[in-house]
Amino acid sequence: MSVDLQIYKDKVVCGQHQNEVCSQCNQSFVEINDIARHLKANNGQVPSPGTVLPQRSQQITKMREDGNTHFRAQRHQEAIIAYTTAINLAFDRPLWEPHGPAREELSVLLCNRSAAYIALKDWVNAYVDALGVIELKRPWSKGHFRLGKALLGMGRTKEGIEALKLGLMFDPESAEIEKALKEAETTLTDGSDEE
Repeated sequence: MSVDLQIYKDKVVCGQHQNEVCSQCNQSFVEINDIARHLKANNGQVPSPGTVLPQRSQQITKMREDGNTHFRAQRHQEAIIAYTTAINLAFDRPLWEPHGPAREELSVLLCNRSAAYIALKDWVNAYVDALGVIELKRPWSKGHFRLGKALLGMGRTKEGIEALKLGLMFDPESAEIEKALKEAETTLTDGSDEE
């Protein structure tokens, strides 16, 4: 089967329909274009395997630090914007880079953004980010803490307590998890939960 290719607006596209993803031809050129974009950003140089581009890491670190500064100043929406920018940069690492650094960056950034969502009482987004943290770094107690806080905020007290207990299994010395767990258990025993 031959494929009709064309370069259109600096991308490889289906020659007949000029689509990067063409359902009519059942072709996708997204991966090829992604590699080309990363190579262009690196002046056409293919780094040796396992190379992590330092400028990308510096950009991510700067955005994370900006987010942390906003968070400490209680500017939670600005923190979310900074963390989201850093998350997008981490997700957009070139395909040849090892996945370990991106997983570590993403787990911290999602955890921080979850905290900012919790501060704004945006429980669903806090929950989604916490699930992402746990997927990337299951044994990290902070992910379970954020998940527990989000579940509690959504009124899902029993599930929140379970998440907090799991977090304590990974970090039995965590004072913040202990405190949140005691508050949640008190809420449950007082019958003030609607579950």
